[in-house]
Amino acid sequence: MPSCPSGHHSTATDFCDICGLRLQALSVPPPGHPPAQQHPRHQQHQQSQHHQYPQHPQQPSARPPAQRPAPDQSPPRPRPATRGGPCPECGTSRAGRFCEECGYDFASQSGSHQRRISAPGSAPIGVRWRAVVAADPAYYQYMVDQGMLDPTQISFPAGGQQRRVTLQGERVHIGRRSRSKGFTPEIDLGGPGGDPAISHIHAVLLSRPGDTWSLVDPGSTNGTTINGTANPIAHHVEVPLNDSDRIYVGAWTVIILQKG
Repeated sequence: MPSCPSGHHSTATDFCDICGLRLQALSVPPPGHPPAQQHPRHQQHQQSQHHQYPQHPQQPSARPPAQRPAPDQSPPRPRPATRGGPCPECGTSRAGRFCEECGYDFASQSGSHQRRISAPGSAPIGVRWRAVVAADPAYYQYMVDQGMLDPTQISFPAGGQQRRVTLQGERVHIGRRSRSKGFTPEIDLGGPGGDPAISHIHAVLLSRPGDTWSLVDPGSTNGTTINGTANPIAHHVEVPLNDSDRIYVGAWTVIILQKG
């Protein structure tokens, strides 16, 4: 007896007289074959929809998984200060190689407290440089005549005495001390009776190979001249020096280099 796929009881034998679906003839499937609703093709289609990947996890390949690089355990490298950036020691904006306030060397990334002093006997015997510091009345008068100094405001010091400073280490700062920064240059031109026209870091003497020295003005306010020239040296430009060269800074100071 044909039956309706929806389960209706129909008196017709071709179409269901209730829902209109074609009636299906009931038959007993042969042994070993699935029923009509479990047709192998239909079952294969269902499996292809729901089992597109292996049911069991794949075995890992012989190649080990990639390893992440281990974090760098070395100490962070110092970052060079960029032009115009702050000095890492005192915070002053950079204008050149040396900080105008504390003398920090942006090129070698070392401050005034990191200067390396030559060990005794490290320099060849007989090769020594020194700086003779004095107040020069002729230079002072020249500054007055050029209108750069007002003698009623800045007077020439009375009883000024020469002093000698041995040049040691990689660099020697010329300037005046700063208590707020805790900085005192090797050639200190400040203090009581000191030159009032000197910047904190007015100039820097640099040791060079072959037992020679050079000079850099890191941006002083009143400039630096050598051997009585009218024009000051350019800021941030290294100038080689010779024995007996005379460096003029401030209102009256002359620094004479002597070798031997």
